[in-house]
Amino acid sequence: MMSFDNSFQDPIIPVEKSQILHGGLTVFTAAIFITGEMAGTGLLALPKAMDQAGWYGLISTFVLCILSGYSGIKLGECWTMLREMNPVYSEEGSRSPFQVIATEGAGRVGNQTGVVFLLLAAQNIQSLFDSIHAHLPVCVWIIIIAGLLLGPCWLGTPKDSWPIAIGAMVCTAIACVFITISTLIHYRTIKHHDPSPITFKSFSFSMGTMFFAWGGSAMFPTIQVDMRQPHRFHLAVIIAYSILLVFYLPVSIIGYVVYGSHVQDNILKNLPRNFLRYTVEILITGHLAMAFTIVLNPIFQGFEELTRVPKHFCWQRAILRSGIVLFLAFMAESIPHFGAILAFIGSSTVSILGFILPVICFVMIKLQSTQLVHEKFVDTIFRVVPKLDIILLLLALFVGLYGALASSYSSFSDLVNPKSYVKPCWLNSTSAEEPPMNASLF
Repeated sequence: MMSFDNSFQDPIIPVEKSQILHGGLTVFTAAIFITGEMAGTGLLALPKAMDQAGWYGLISTFVLCILSGYSGIKLGECWTMLREMNPVYSEEGSRSPFQVIATEGAGRVGNQTGVVFLLLAAQNIQSLFDSIHAHLPVCVWIIIIAGLLLGPCWLGTPKDSWPIAIGAMVCTAIACVFITISTLIHYRTIKHHDPSPITFKSFSFSMGTMFFAWGGSAMFPTIQVDMRQPHRFHLAVIIAYSILLVFYLPVSIIGYVVYGSHVQDNILKNLPRNFLRYTVEILITGHLAMAFTIVLNPIFQGFEELTRVPKHFCWQRAILRSGIVLFLAFMAESIPHFGAILAFIGSSTVSILGFILPVICFVMIKLQSTQLVHEKFVDTIFRVVPKLDIILLLLALFVGLYGALASSYSSFSDLVNPKSYVKPCWLNSTSAEEPPMNASLF
């Protein structure tokens, strides 16, 4: 199923260039990449997001799943249209498809989610070593993990690292089962806590976290480029998002029901210290280490394109990618508590990249490829885009705007609140162990 022969040809690619898909990803393997990249970090924070939003959070989960998946599909259609409009985009080794799409439709953008991956992995590993009385501060583990991840980050494109994606998804799947089992067992022995009161601010904060959980489409074009049949990318998105729902729903619902207002930003901190928790921490840490290389790959390739680093492995690639990883480690050391930054990144950067930008790019690129001479913008849209698509595009745009504005305001107010401030690791090596003063804000 996951063999990479080239028995199918993409009709968009000219015959003389068909060999560029040799070794490409199948639809299923592309779905595994999407799942492995998106599941993990947001999964651990969803129970807290459910507590902040109440059962309305369940509606938000389905709405964001549908709109995020739809936006991802439209982002894939953008790349397909560009390949049809300009054969140069079908050339082997396109390293910055997202930047190309953004440039054609709206402008250049970036991503910073690797910071959160480093923070979570460091917290998990510290917890594991604490259990055998071998304590090191999280701030120290951040540096150690960043150093260990340098080598895997030197791999080329997704098709070079497909086993990593499979490993990331398998780790997450097993971790979800163990988290659910551990939470249900813990329910018998703990005091029941009522859910937190729901306010506009808490709901907006929860939306920021959910945007992060469903907003990984910025790397989708990088996966699509490596597919043997890029025009079938929409099938990979549908499969991946179905798997993500299976992962997300049990953990978020059961964690919310069991722990109520006492659920923490990272649900692993609520679990009792036993074999199940330590196994989950190992699995999630493994996932984070593997997903770290996946989620940063578009950024690596984008910078390599800008700096003209050769496409084959070379010392320039190693230095550039190592520099990016070390910069993210510095950011993680500067903001050692990931709860506030997770919501802020989710509600601002991720909502823009995952919802607003795909809509704008799809409309603008569709306009370029189909507009008649002297035809008005609106007339072209209503002529070439089905009404259902127009409705979904508008919904994705408005939801993305809400995430970028309302949720950003709520999460940013906590990010800059002096009560939530802890010193950076480079001023206090134990900062990550100190809970922020407004941890129970909601």
